[in-house]
Amino acid sequence: MSRDRSLSVKLRADVSNYLAGIKQAGNATREFAGKAGEGVAQHKADWATVGQSVTVAGLAIAAGVGFAVSRFADFDAAMSAAAAATRASARDLGLLRDAAMQAGADTQYSATEAAQAITELGKAGLSTADILGGGLTGALSLAAAGQMDVAEAAELSAVAMKQFGLGGDKVSHVADLLAAGAGKAVGSVEDMGMALKQSGLVAAQTGVSIEETTGTLAAFASAGLIGSDAGTSFKTMLQRLNPQSKEAADAMEALGISAYNSQGEFVGMSVLAGQLKGIVVQALCRAAECGASNDLRL
Repeated sequence: MSRDRSLSVKLRADVSNYLAGIKQAGNATREFAGKAGEGVAQHKADWATVGQSVTVAGLAIAAGVGFAVSRFADFDAAMSAAAAATRASARDLGLLRDAAMQAGADTQYSATEAAQAITELGKAGLSTADILGGGLTGALSLAAAGQMDVAEAAELSAVAMKQFGLGGDKVSHVADLLAAGAGKAVGSVEDMGMALKQSGLVAAQTGVSIEETTGTLAAFASAGLIGSDAGTSFKTMLQRLNPQSKEAADAMEALGISAYNSQGEFVGMSVLAGQLKGIVVQALCRAAECGASNDLRL
């Protein structure tokens, strides 16, 4: 009986202690919640700022991803056009793609612009080997020298190569010639390119080198004749070196103008210019009634 009573007292004590512990834990929990709520209320503005920053960052990241996807789509479309223009094999197309991406990393132009240059070079009939062998690099150099559109620079480069039978490794040389010519006369690199585009084929057929052609066009530009007008004038002049009639042939012979040697080869612009200069000097001397010893400089 006493044992049962002792057990009952012990159980009540344990239960009382357990309930007290529960109450204490509840009070502590409510106190923590109150402080947490108080802290959130105090820093509500800070939390709002954080939320706005996270939102802005998320939007920026999303916009960046969208921009990157758009740029990749543009590049992919440009390479599809390049594939159609060059008719490159899968292996060659991979090499062209790598070259365009490398150009985008190494130059001021994007990979998409480089792909557009490849397209123009391909349209002009350049092979993958020519494009990779200097054609693309030369076209980008020409665009940079003249601050031109990349596709337009590539077109001019390709046309010059085809006109004068040059390889892809000579495109950089073409760019240097055009830039040098523009630097010594009025007009731009683009003007020089247009002049070359108009006259290059006839010049090459006549036997004039691309160096002499660009030099002559630079001389034209120094006199104020630039662009396609200069090219057309130069082309017409070269065509007239082959007499169109017996009267023209007799007149050229009388004046001492001989544009071709005994092998039928063009004598060169320097020799021809010397002949024309001599004719002018003689005419001026006759007009001034001067002697042959008169040292008249033009």
